[in-house]
Formats: sequence, C-alpha cells, structure tokens
Amino acid sequence: MSKKRNIFKRAVRAAAKAAAKTVLRPREAALPPREEIRKVLVIKLWAIGEYLMATPAFAALRQLFPRAEIALLTGVATAPLAAAAPAFDRVWTIPEGIFVKRRIRELRRLRERLAAEDADLAVVFHLAWEFSAFAAWAGVPNRVGFDRGGDGFAHTVKVPRLGGRHQVEEYFDLARACGAAGDPGPLAVVPGEEAEAEAEHFLSEPPFAASAPVLVAPGGGVNPKTRMEAKRWPAERYVELVDILKRDYQVALVGGPSDAALNAGVAAATGAIDLTGKTSLPALYLLFKRAKAFIGNDSAPMHLAAAAGTPTVAFFGPTDPKVNGPWRTPALILTHETDCRPCYEDGYFPDCNDRRCLTAITASYTATRVHDFLDSLGTRC
Repeated sequence: MSKKRNIFKRAVRAAAKAAAKTVLRPREAALPPREEIRKVLVIKLWAIGEYLMATPAFAALRQLFPRAEIALLTGVATAPLAAAAPAFDRVWTIPEGIFVKRRIRELRRLRERLAAEDADLAVVFHLAWEFSAFAAWAGVPNRVGFDRGGDGFAHTVKVPRLGGRHQVEEYFDLARACGAAGDPGPLAVVPGEEAEAEAEHFLSEPPFAASAPVLVAPGGGVNPKTRMEAKRWPAERYVELVDILKRDYQVALVGGPSDAALNAGVAAATGAIDLTGKTSLPALYLLFKRAKAFIGNDSAPMHLAAAAGTPTVAFFGPTDPKVNGPWRTPALILTHETDCRPCYEDGYFPDCNDRRCLTAITASYTATRVHDFLDSLGTRC
C-alpha cells in the first residue's frame, strides 16, 4: 500500500471514528460478577493465523464462563477451524466483506440479529475502532477489547497494548481482562471427524505413504482485508531450495486457494507434489502432524504447523518473529538483519524497493540451516 494511500485511508478513518465517538458516547465500567454472564459474543473475523494465535485466549474464556453460551462471530476463511472448537457453543459465519467493504445494509441486518441475541459480554479480538463501535451499536452492555491510540473508545473495559510481546500473549490479555489468570497454553485445533477422514485419504498416498515429508508453503500473507506479499521469500528461491531438499526428503507444496498459481509454478519447475488448496484447514493441520518439517513464510500455514507441533522453518522480513513467530514448537527463524526491519506496523508496510531482509537469504544457506536444524532434532532422516 502506497504512502499517499495510507495517509488518505487513515484520514478517512479518523473522521469516521470521531463521528462514531460523538454518537455512541461510551463510558468505562467494571464487568459484572462472572456468574451473571449468560451469553458471550467473541468477535474475530480474520485472519487465519491471528485466529490460531487467539485460541489460548478462547480456551481461557471457556474456562472462565463454563455455564455461559459462547458464540463466535467469524469469517468464511476461519470458520472451518472453529467448527469443532470446544470453546464455542455456536459459530456464526459471515462474509468478511461486510466489514472490509463496510456494507451498511448488511451491517444493519447483522446488528439486528446480534441485538436479538441479548449477549451480556462481547470480547473483541480486533484493533480497529469499527469493531468496538459495532459491539456497542449491537447493544452488548459489556465490551472488552484493545485500545490502540483511542480506537477502543466504545469498549467498557479497555485493554492497553504493551508492545514488543507475542501476539498470543497480547490476545491472552483480553482473557485476563475478563478474569483469567496464568499464562497462555499452546495453539489449539480440534479437527473433527470429517477432517480426520479427509486426511486419511492423503496419508495413504504420496508423499506421506513413503515417509514423513517436508511441507513447503511459498505463498501466504493474503487475507480478506489485505495482501501482504512483501512477507514472502522470493519464489525463485523456493524453486532452488526444493531442488536441493528433494535429494534427501520427500517434499510437497501446501497453501490456500490464493497460492495456487504461485505454487503451481514451483511444482512445475521442481516436480514436487502440489497439495495446494486440496485440503480443508483442519485436514491440513492433521497432515502437518505427520510431516517431518514445515518451511514457509510468516503466514497462516506457519501458524497451523506450529499448532500441530511440527518443526518449523520460517522466513521473516518486514514482520517481527518476537510478535508473530511460531508459538511453542521447535522453530528456526531465517532473516537477514537490516537497520530498517521489522517495518510492518498495524497493517501497513512502508514503501520499500529493497527487500534485502528476505532477498539476501540464499537457497544454499537455507538448505544448510534446515539440515542442521533437523539434525539437532534427530529428525533429518
């Protein structure tokens, strides 16, 4: 996103926020006693990696409110991961475009639907003020969420962002604001029976039938709100790396539908098996559990691999692994340190014509590090 467009977009959002703040006139207030909370609404529409990093907080909310009905409002992309999640009694799936494109008529209908639910508490896992204001507009009396630069003005309990901490920890602060204690646990995925049957089909065929493969995801960085292709290690380097790795490992490519063209090019150049877009997210999670390792960018597949406990090799350029890195799994982070990284901040990348934080990492160097990493875990062969 260009600098001029960033400035214009922020100016428009600031004007809209000021107007909403005037209309809503919210006030801060302590939460009622836990036993009085009958219905909880969790709002997390995107993205897949962020949803996964929020799962320890979801689990904590379930423990806090064992008798309450907890509903998740989420988008089409993340819904498959939530379908069998024990944290939620119900999952409401809506097109992400309702919020991304601010479809007023559909937002009004959604607001009426949520107002009829009569929820006691909303926990908002988004930074943008629009979600804070929407929960208030829907009439939820108690609203917990982040306050980034005043964006949480409509929350009754405002959670500060402390910065420099992992996203899992930050999301867990929302559960702490509701009364949770302790530290966040591992990322949680419950695949469900359909995903298990789906995964069995792939596990009986190459590359899994021969030996545990290395799963590689050259794409990622795309969600319903934005495209962040600046996070990707170059595709031609993936081609070189796969050619090297195939000497020692079974290799397959994975990713979502938006990665299909990119991964098809890598597969055509290397002969690697291409599983891109052929599995559901829960089934892909099960494939990760049977994989030798994962290699990819800061992306949804990386977080899914971490949730599965798969040894993970991740490229980090403009984003910060201290904030978004693999959580609680053996991990190797590859980057080229520069004086300007990490540069990503709250959804925005600066104009950059020199991505040496990623392009300076060679395939041969990466292959050596991958071999050493897997040797250290005793899983190379």
